[in-house]
Amino acid sequence: MAFGADAGLDSGGDVGVDAWSVRLSGRRAVSDNLRLGLAAGFGEQRYRFSGDGDFTGLRPWGDVQDVRVSGSLFWEPTDRWSVFAIPTLRWDAEAGASLSDGQIAGLITAASYKVNDRLSIGPGVGVFSELEDDTDFFPVLAVDWQITDRLKLRTGRGFGASRGPGVAFDWAATADWSVSLGGRYEKDRFRLDDHGVAPGGIGQATSTPIYIAVTRKLGRIGRLRGVVGVELNGSMRLEDAQGDLLNRSDVEDAPFAGATFDVRF
Repeated sequence: MAFGADAGLDSGGDVGVDAWSVRLSGRRAVSDNLRLGLAAGFGEQRYRFSGDGDFTGLRPWGDVQDVRVSGSLFWEPTDRWSVFAIPTLRWDAEAGASLSDGQIAGLITAASYKVNDRLSIGPGVGVFSELEDDTDFFPVLAVDWQITDRLKLRTGRGFGASRGPGVAFDWAATADWSVSLGGRYEKDRFRLDDHGVAPGGIGQATSTPIYIAVTRKLGRIGRLRGVVGVELNGSMRLEDAQGDLLNRSDVEDAPFAGATFDVRF
């Protein structure tokens, strides 16, 4: 669950968004060097547009729903090399629109080389289909670096993951408490309903969130995490049903806060 403060738009007016999601996942070791996983989740982003700016005055969309199913593969063919792959199916659409009209598919994959007992690093790539747009390709750097006994640099899902993995520093303060500093690039495109200013069109929101997270392990039960941060370089786009631009606005930097609760079964 996350709460974002209202942020000004360069075209006038303000926007804010609150979000929540639920996710179930499981993994199984098929052999000594192969692990497979499956995850499914559902979430919602509740947008608030206020003011009479060029963009906000349109009230371009309301609540946006997100359903996703993903698999995972982690394979160690040798003592030095490992490969991971995460295929994903997502359905993103405004409430009132058909989720099937917001379907996209993607794959993130990378190969990592174990330099020594403390460092593994390697290249990767992400590829995602887009709603009414060209396929999106982006590079991935897979890194797992145990800098000291308590400090690690890693590639991970990051906060509110929607696309490629973020990068974070993790500091193990104690056996039960840890602190993370991380960031990532977020891009969400979703189908709009048939009743707004762009019937069947596309909404897009992008930003670069930088966050600090404090995590408390709860024994075998799971863990509780609190997150605060700021979203940088935000922008929003409104497109018609063919993906042609109708309106666009940059979003001022704004703080956010959230919490996650992981339960183990």
